[in-house]
Amino acid sequence: MIVFFVGLGVFVLVLGLVFGRYWPLPATGAFLLALALHILRSGEPLASPFQTGMLLSLGLLGVGHRYAWRPRLVPLVRAAQAAAAFTALFSLHYLNRFAEGLSPGLLAVHAGSFLLAYVALTVAYIAALLGYVQHLALKRRPWRALSWPPLLVLMGLEGPYLRFGYLAYTFGLFTGMAWAFRLWGQPLSWDPKEVTTLFAWSLLTLRLLLPAKTLPGIKIAVWTLAFLVIVLVFLVVPLFGGRHPV
Repeated sequence: MIVFFVGLGVFVLVLGLVFGRYWPLPATGAFLLALALHILRSGEPLASPFQTGMLLSLGLLGVGHRYAWRPRLVPLVRAAQAAAAFTALFSLHYLNRFAEGLSPGLLAVHAGSFLLAYVALTVAYIAALLGYVQHLALKRRPWRALSWPPLLVLMGLEGPYLRFGYLAYTFGLFTGMAWAFRLWGQPLSWDPKEVTTLFAWSLLTLRLLLPAKTLPGIKIAVWTLAFLVIVLVFLVVPLFGGRHPV
């Protein structure tokens, strides 16, 4: 049944992308049912990457719903919609992977921090990418830029989501280090997830510290590299094992 509800939610989102519609409520309901069934099955919330993936998809749908009423922000909403569908579908890979023997309180704080960071940073990157496309359109074909979200609006979205996502990511990183020190006696190791998480945090720090006058091409290059590493941390690195339980 879990797979059915995830598939139903993804199908609704894909159907909406094909026909240019946004139907968050049916997809949200399907993902919530899948999440609830998995929590009952595991006995703990946030005890699996699958649950984190479902919550990330729900967060992206919520952000999309927030801006769906603004016609000029349709590209942002559709990108969030596509990201939610992809994340939900990929999360099925971790359906039977659980973290065992971990403190529920620390797990909720640590995983919850990263979850908030993933949602905020995804929205910030989408806004930054659309802003860069709009920047190029304004330089090359100004008349076509009228159908895209206003550049100032995208910049206004990118900044707050980036700062909030960075703070949440930093908090998740440091709580993870404290957790590792408690479990294994050392805050960091050559564990694949720990190394790539620290690398992603370094790239986010670099992006945050870039001066406002930095060329847009350099900004989006750093952003893209940071976001790709974050995606690797969340979706791919757990496949390689290591001491990190999820």
